[in-house]
Amino acid sequence: MSRSVIIVGGGASGLAAAITAAEQGAFVTLLERLPRVGKKLLLTGNGKCNLGNRHSDFTHYHGTLPQAKQILSGFDSEIWFRQFGLLTRTDSEGRMYPMSGTATSVLDALRFAAEQKGVRILCDRQVTAITQKKNKWQVTAGNSFFSADALILASGGSAAPNCGTDGNLLPMLRKMGYAIAEPRPALCPVLTAPAMVRALKGLRVRADVSAICGERILKTESGVVQFTEQALSGICIFNLSRLAAIHGERMQISLNLLPSFSDADTAALLAELIEQRSSLPASDLLTGLFPKRVGEMLLRKAGGNLNASASQISPDTQKKLLILLHDLRFPVEGTASFAQAQVTAGGISGQCVTKTLESKLHRGIWFCGELLDLDGDCGGYNLTWCWASGVTAGKAAANPISNT
Repeated sequence: MSRSVIIVGGGASGLAAAITAAEQGAFVTLLERLPRVGKKLLLTGNGKCNLGNRHSDFTHYHGTLPQAKQILSGFDSEIWFRQFGLLTRTDSEGRMYPMSGTATSVLDALRFAAEQKGVRILCDRQVTAITQKKNKWQVTAGNSFFSADALILASGGSAAPNCGTDGNLLPMLRKMGYAIAEPRPALCPVLTAPAMVRALKGLRVRADVSAICGERILKTESGVVQFTEQALSGICIFNLSRLAAIHGERMQISLNLLPSFSDADTAALLAELIEQRSSLPASDLLTGLFPKRVGEMLLRKAGGNLNASASQISPDTQKKLLILLHDLRFPVEGTASFAQAQVTAGGISGQCVTKTLESKLHRGIWFCGELLDLDGDCGGYNLTWCWASGVTAGKAAANPISNT
């Protein structure tokens, strides 16, 4: 007789778990709280769905789930999706996208596979209670009740609550005894002093970007920094945002605007620019390097007079400017909210699950995806984890004896 499996959550990991469990012969029921599955998936990669990455280095992941390293090492997003008729392309940085260039194709491939394998998908079913009776798990969703041999929780974290992922199961799981790392926004803008960025709104610069706490450099990323009215944004900033969420106002963001230049090279460049533009206003000095407003901000911060000529820039201002070009500091005033975050840092601790992601507290419950305390950098790493963890949980839930 086939095992019955209930899956809570119709996002990336839930669909992967449902398809895999059904492939193993289980009778699968998937409960989704929204009117349709996969809403958040449609928004990933700006609608193009960055579904994986060729560079599988585990250093791109963070959290308390060492089990994930083995799970991820044996998974290939391209091969997994190919079996459902979805082909992928890979860009120069290793990021994988559907060949169609649209996230809709990814969701369609998953929906078609689930339908072909007999997964029963029920939408508008928000789970409000989970109980165990004898050897069965019972789930309450509104006025409906469901019972199964195994339960897979794939309800996501707290990021993008408009997509149905608002961490609603975490209070229930905490009462059940699970250790939960505090959920924090990740892959999101980092808030800073508005007075420092408001005039730069809409501009971008390329830089090496470091998260600094005290005298310690926590992490450095390279890329394009975007300025908003009250925050720093861009992929390189997103990859530092989990640190900003943890360290808060103790942390600063440092931009090295000329990372390929030594201090001596920068000094020579500045002297050259002052000579070349000696009769021009100081406000025009750095327009060959940065957008004009960025150059003006740097000169103003160094104590220069924007209305004077470039030749009148004092030695003291030049000295300060040389420092700012390699170490432009922004105070951290927090992160954007979960509504602007792509993923959640935090969740069910790795100490609570086995190598197949089954609960150590309750036999017959598995976890997958963003509900667990594992988050990745930008570039397809988080969706890779969703697919890989969903496949692992789905296979184990359908065949618990052979996957212990």
